[in-house]
Amino acid sequence: MWRYRLGVRTDGSQPSDRGSNPRSATNSPFFAAAPLTRGFREISACAVVLAAGLSSACGAPSAERATGDVARAIEASLAGGKDRFDHSAWDRLLAGGTKDGLVDYRLMLEHRAGLQAYLQAAAEARLDRLAPHHLQALLINAYNALTVASILDHPQVASIQDIPGVWAERRHRVGGFGLTLDDIEHRILRPFFRDPRIHFALNCASRSCAPLPPWAYDGERLDAQLEERTNTFLSDGKNVRVEGSKLLVSRYFDWYGSDFTAGGWRGAAPSIAAYVARHAAPSVAAFIARNEGKVSIEFLDYDWSLNAARPAPSPAP
Repeated sequence: MWRYRLGVRTDGSQPSDRGSNPRSATNSPFFAAAPLTRGFREISACAVVLAAGLSSACGAPSAERATGDVARAIEASLAGGKDRFDHSAWDRLLAGGTKDGLVDYRLMLEHRAGLQAYLQAAAEARLDRLAPHHLQALLINAYNALTVASILDHPQVASIQDIPGVWAERRHRVGGFGLTLDDIEHRILRPFFRDPRIHFALNCASRSCAPLPPWAYDGERLDAQLEERTNTFLSDGKNVRVEGSKLLVSRYFDWYGSDFTAGGWRGAAPSIAAYVARHAAPSVAAFIARNEGKVSIEFLDYDWSLNAARPAPSPAP
């Protein structure tokens, strides 16, 4: 069955069992190192929280701000950046290299030079000078483009999980800084922008990930694009649906539930069910409304198989 039966709540609030997120965060030069005893304390705290049946962020990478020079660059952008960034090269690649949210990695390989040129431009961008929405768009696009490049570097993998260190160890130049994919997502996008809709924009090269659209994110219309992606993902029965008396939702809400309900986050709702209802198909929204938001939530299995539109290319001889 395509469901995960632990951590069920009957009130539609944040789930009590966070599951196991394979994209665990590791130390970064832009992230303050924690004392060795911290892990034990966190595990103990998680055990207490779970035993009490309360909501928890156990098992998910936390949204903790990067530190140092990269943090100062982000803060400068948010405080008064004015510049824009041109994503037309990535936009053209997506227009030809995606189909129904899946990626044509053969075409991307044929246009590897264009992908590398875009990533080089992203590497040289001045993050501190970009207007906030343009910075956010750059980080989302860079994450997605770097994910595609990671697959092209390992063309025979059946899943991105087969690439050692792809999220937490492999570093890429973005805005002059050496960042991992985890740095971009969990130490910059989530904590600085606090917009849960990014979970429906970042693509991790897997079937259950948010689909990759046939266009690039653009700072001039980013808010509308993020809203469209959220509506598209949460109205799709593969990601959210009702079965009997249960509301089945994407594992995103298991891993990152508090991003959708915590104060200070954009569009935060009183519960996961309430957040889903805003964007779900009418029948799902009606189900939640009939139950006054007090529904049992279960999590759908996550399909980590490669999001390839056709078989991956063979490696060069």
